[in-house]
Amino acid sequence: MPDDACEPSLGCLIRDLRMALGYSQGRLAERLCELSGATITREYVSRWECGKRIPSRYWLPHLATALQVPLSTLEVERVRRREFLRLAAVAPALGAPDTAAELMASIAGGDSAPLAEVQTTHSADLALARLTGTDRASLLHLARWMTDGGSDVLRVNAAGILAKTTELDMLDAVALTLARDERARERYVWAVRTRVGDSASALAAEVFNRRDSGARWCAAWLLGQDGSPAAREALIVALRHDPVRENVRAIGLTLNGVDPCT
Repeated sequence: MPDDACEPSLGCLIRDLRMALGYSQGRLAERLCELSGATITREYVSRWECGKRIPSRYWLPHLATALQVPLSTLEVERVRRREFLRLAAVAPALGAPDTAAELMASIAGGDSAPLAEVQTTHSADLALARLTGTDRASLLHLARWMTDGGSDVLRVNAAGILAKTTELDMLDAVALTLARDERARERYVWAVRTRVGDSASALAAEVFNRRDSGARWCAAWLLGQDGSPAAREALIVALRHDPVRENVRAIGLTLNGVDPCT
């Protein structure tokens, strides 16, 4: 039965389950031979565990029986890994930076370290949002880091990626983070100012940026501080059109002279 190349996550799961049972790689191979009636060697098990190969659909039911777990446990992880590989493969076609696939791998694997190193760019966030948008587990990792991340760099990076997805619950959470997390807000506002400028006209345009709910929030907050008639008019229009509930709430407070961050 042919196997496919893969990332090592499923292999790590197989290894951990095997070790929990006290099986050597050779013993697991013997058990699989008993269950399947086919021949498989310790070397094949080793390839699975180190991520050089991924078990085919033929072997998954036998692995589940041998490792004493529901078949769905292995199937879900296999599908998730294959989906990541598909997304990583199309990253260049999506215009993603070279680092996007690597960052996607760390997000999917629950490793926050790369996102805690340096603030990502707007274009990188857009690429990562496209890559993570179909993987709910990755979105949940980002949501947790945005709220509980140990550094403001990690929190703003997670917020920046989530702000460019289409998940309304995540977009509401981004707005709440910007209102409550001063350090993350400062970084997001700096990024918006650096990218579009801080004139009232530039911010009035950015408040309608459909691809970045966080930038809309920051632009609205800055327009509130501007206080000019043009800024107020932009906020009134944005109030009617922004699809994110917490953005609308923040704009409404701003128009009434209340800082949404207090």
